Amino acid sequence: MITDDDIQKIVFFHYPNEKILNILFPSKLGCDNLIYLIKFETGKIIVLRQPLKINSSIASSTLSFQLNSNGSMPYYPMHRVEHQAWILDLLNSHKRIKHFVPELLILNPSKNYLIESYIPGIDLDVNHELISFEICKELGEYLCALHSIEMQQFGYMGEHKGTGVYLSWYQMFELDFNNLVLKQPAFLDNEQYEQIKQIYLSIKTYLIEFNRSVLIHGDIAGDNVRISSSLNGHLNGIIDYGDCLCGDGLYDLGRLLVFVRGEWKYIDDIAHGYKRQETKKWTKNEKKCIQFYACYFALWMEVDNVIMERLLKPIQE
Repeated sequence: MITDDDIQKIVFFHYPNEKILNILFPSKLGCDNLIYLIKFETGKIIVLRQPLKINSSIASSTLSFQLNSNGSMPYYPMHRVEHQAWILDLLNSHKRIKHFVPELLILNPSKNYLIESYIPGIDLDVNHELISFEICKELGEYLCALHSIEMQQFGYMGEHKGTGVYLSWYQMFELDFNNLVLKQPAFLDNEQYEQIKQIYLSIKTYLIEFNRSVLIHGDIAGDNVRISSSLNGHLNGIIDYGDCLCGDGLYDLGRLLVFVRGEWKYIDDIAHGYKRQETKKWTKNEKKCIQFYACYFALWMEVDNVIMERLLKPIQE
């Protein structure tokens, strides 16, 4: 973690004519980045990001990437500031999506930080009345544009930006779900365990045959979704691209379904912005995919029983 004094020096170097009013230190403590909100006396706000799992004394560009023997990764290259900066520049080059994305202002790979523009508003709150149809529709429009950006291969990106580390999308899930078939997690009851196994087995062929790799945000959840605070609010933007990966765009919908505690209403509303054709509904097969991805996140997060029961309800036509 960089100190308050370090931040002062970084900011003065890049913004010598600005005076800092306050620093939120850090504003968000996640798994990937430390994030500092810096407000100037002029009212301008900037965001300083520093990767959390990379030694700040080592230039991230010198780190090598290689899968461990068990298929896991020693670190995720997407946590490099260069990879995250590349994503911001890529998205800002797309007219349909740039107004929802922070702008890259400063990149310093040698000291492992970047500075991006601040998206105003409040975080999306699953228990808040501000999750309106309009916000869901705009979120669908954002995701539709994001998922139109084609990537190479599948899974988390490796050394090459825009290229996943796996040759098939199935490899992303193979180890976790094969282990699931062999052993029941303690937080699942017998019926839930059998249901999740059947969901996995029913979607397995789809995962193996899937071949259209697109850019995925990877963590569409409350504190990464910025909305306006008005009663009839709108989507202001999406932040935090440290979990981006390559694969099936419906994966993002699965993550979102867990965030909204298994309430399909919000996912159905998103279809009105996501779907380009006249019928603004998910197909049954698409819903089955979203259900599977939601179960994948639910297992990792060990969600409560209420969410799990909602996720496991049979998909209707």
